[in-house]
Amino acid sequence: MEGCGIVFGATGRKYRKLAQRAARNVRQVMPHIPIDLFTDEPLDDAVFDRVVLLERGSYRPKMEALLRSRFERTIYLDCDVVVVNDITDLFVLLERADIVGAHEQYGSAPITLQKVRLDIPPAFRQINSGVFGIRKSEATDAFVRQWRDDFIDLNLKVDQPLLRELLWQTDLKVFILPSEYNQMHFPFVRVASDRMMATRVLHIPRMHDNERYAEPPDQPFNPADFLPAGARDRFNAMLATDQTLPGHVAEARALRGDALRRIPLIRRFAGNLRRLMS
Repeated sequence: MEGCGIVFGATGRKYRKLAQRAARNVRQVMPHIPIDLFTDEPLDDAVFDRVVLLERGSYRPKMEALLRSRFERTIYLDCDVVVVNDITDLFVLLERADIVGAHEQYGSAPITLQKVRLDIPPAFRQINSGVFGIRKSEATDAFVRQWRDDFIDLNLKVDQPLLRELLWQTDLKVFILPSEYNQMHFPFVRVASDRMMATRVLHIPRMHDNERYAEPPDQPFNPADFLPAGARDRFNAMLATDQTLPGHVAEARALRGDALRRIPLIRRFAGNLRRLMS
């Protein structure tokens, strides 16, 4: 898609490796979409079309990545995000919207409840900035600059409460994505029906806590390593029933389905064996 691309921002060795793995998941389902990495050290990895060195020191490089993105329509992804189905439809949304993002699923969590300067009603939920789309313009550049500058000036530790406040005040056109595009609460996957959409993006914050998730950087993440057994089974079934999935990724869906089936099949076999012996 002309003028469209995905960007990652990563500082430090562990996060660069996570970005390398996450980018490979993107390649599996969207092989022709350009992917750029904004980072603090040079990196030679063919999974990225460009590796761009960050200009400003910050452990929140996403604002700089969004500002310096070469794309007219950009999807920013955190390094703990695993794309499991095609999300090129987000670029279509950005033909009409200035910003796209999904609600933070944990509405009563401490970060979600954090106030920066304004009292905002709970119904105006935070946007989770780990999957964040933006259409480049003078207005959106100004928005991201204010987000970056306020974040630094206020010495904040997390960016989403401030983003919520700025979105509350903005006149930009914001589209809210379905939760399937930034799925963080995996029990929702387990109880989904055949009439629901299959997950497009898994967001897995626990990757931050263990170095092992960064290895090996030359391999994509296996979603089966993160989804509980029931959620894996349901996700795999929905790959066959979701009528909104693009037909051209059928082979990739089948491959991912095989990966997601491995552990559940073993567990089902063990369960059947126990029942036969009891």
